Amino acid sequence: MSRKRILIIHNPTSGRRRADFMSKVAVALTDLGARVDIMVTTHPSHGTELAAAVEPNSQDAVVAAGGDGTINEVMNGLAALPGAPPMGIIPLGTANVLALELGLTGKPRAIARMLFDGPTRNIYPGIIKRQGQPDRLFAMMAGIGLDARIVAGVSSSLKRFMGKGAYAIETARQWLKGGLPEYDMEIDGAPYKAGSAIITNSRLYAGHFEIAPDAHMGTCGFKVLLLQGNRRQLLGNALAMASNCLARKKGVRTVDATKIVLAGPSGEPLQADGDLIAPLPVTIKASPKPVKVIASS
Repeated sequence: MSRKRILIIHNPTSGRRRADFMSKVAVALTDLGARVDIMVTTHPSHGTELAAAVEPNSQDAVVAAGGDGTINEVMNGLAALPGAPPMGIIPLGTANVLALELGLTGKPRAIARMLFDGPTRNIYPGIIKRQGQPDRLFAMMAGIGLDARIVAGVSSSLKRFMGKGAYAIETARQWLKGGLPEYDMEIDGAPYKAGSAIITNSRLYAGHFEIAPDAHMGTCGFKVLLLQGNRRQLLGNALAMASNCLARKKGVRTVDATKIVLAGPSGEPLQADGDLIAPLPVTIKASPKPVKVIASS
């Protein structure tokens, strides 16, 4: 069934280097016969606010045009709607990991055709719980340790200018800085310690790097990669990730989980879907409620 009413929520800051891509998709959707409305985000969490304000039965799809952070915001907004329409993606950001996982790549007309009448599938997000704060969903992964410190430290202006290069610069800075603590966590009731941890329901990480080949977004639960944290080990982890063999590297442990309590050290950052979310402690649970997304078959 074709989708004739499509709302695009566009983050213009994540699409500056592909400024005309979103407009080409919108024109192609119009050519297919869709009515396209476009709303532009102007501040953090605006995508969540716009998606949560969608009137019932007013749209056949709500499309996030931006990076993984924009997708996260729109997903959180749609999660608050009863009978929410499926979420689509126009990938404009730095990594676009979820778009890669769902096969939403290609030229504007191909993306438009997928959004217009492509199939849907269910993905099971994670839920971040922090005392005194509302729950927050993430679509793909959350992390503590090196990757969280990189997300916390990367310059927004440099990211807009250099894209993935900004992360490479911040990674080098964090590696030289060193000093990662040992993190205390509880995974499905059992205690663990690690120098960094990645909690994922996605095979991919930071683009095309495959870190959890057995992960599947269509099932409820996570793969938790427990990493060691000194400089030599961090360098080895980076090389293994670049070779798509991080999960098989000696010293890297993968644990299946549905609930993870990240106890501390208190105040250490947590990132999710590439955005800084909250300081520790937090609890992460696998959501039993799926999110419907437009995806390649």
